Amino acid sequence: MSGENQEIKIVGVDKEAIRTGSDTKEHWVVPFKLSLKPDQSWQARFYEIQKRDANIMKRKLQLDENSIIAEVSAADDLQKVLDAVKVMVVEANVLCEKDYQKKLKIRQELEVLQKEQRDATQKFKDDSDRLVF
Repeated sequence: MSGENQEIKIVGVDKEAIRTGSDTKEHWVVPFKLSLKPDQSWQARFYEIQKRDANIMKRKLQLDENSIIAEVSAADDLQKVLDAVKVMVVEANVLCEKDYQKKLKIRQELEVLQKEQRDATQKFKDDSDRLVF
């Protein structure tokens, strides 16, 4: 990823923070550590992806600082859950990169328009120097 937009990855599991779920003893809370703390736009994209995802491995997920907290059952294959979450992380990165590129393009277009405005203003100033009174 380029510029100020940085790619987020799952880098591990916080083993010390694994615990039983609050609603039932058959569920476990597993925090997947992220390489960076996601900003608000990344979080919004991640939740957007999570809402529309119809994947069978979809589990209750939430972001907490620099972790994705997954609630899984004892019968779940943790690797499959991780793989599904990784796909959502990659998709959030892609969407954020697209958003960043759009912002960059708009910023560049704005700079061109501002330059054209400055040039037009300077032309009028120069032309006003040649006025005969």
